[in-house]
Amino acid sequence: MTNPLDPLDLALIDHLRREPRAAITRLARLTGVARGTVQTRLQRLEETGVIRGFGPEVDAPSVGYGVLAFATLSIAQGAHDRTIDQLERIPELIEVHTVTGSGDLFCRIVARSNDHLHEIIQQVVSVPEVTRSETFLALASPVQRRIADLVAGGTTTG
Repeated sequence: MTNPLDPLDLALIDHLRREPRAAITRLARLTGVARGTVQTRLQRLEETGVIRGFGPEVDAPSVGYGVLAFATLSIAQGAHDRTIDQLERIPELIEVHTVTGSGDLFCRIVARSNDHLHEIIQQVVSVPEVTRSETFLALASPVQRRIADLVAGGTTTG
């Protein structure tokens, strides 16, 4: 698969990654293209779903969620949609992925404390379709990247 982004797209993403609140005029200056070109290009990137938002990234520990954990869940056969519907009601489950391997779902969980994490896990395992769970506590997060970092850095393999 070829990269659908041209050098201007990549430059805009890179500048927005570094300066998410940059004005259109600043982006035009930084990229050396007209303001209207920048505006049209950003609109296209949004409409095609390449750029999904400009919201702030919030640091979980800074807002009281200093515990990060991951859980692998095994669920009853044919219960995927019902399980997801119930897991969506637990706000501390900030990501749920359908995966291959020994489990069916892989979840990223934030909590205020280990006791709070225990409460969240109890909510998760109380979902009737969850047949087994395994939880992993993150001790540190030495590498944290966003897709914008990968794309804007021009890192490609293959």
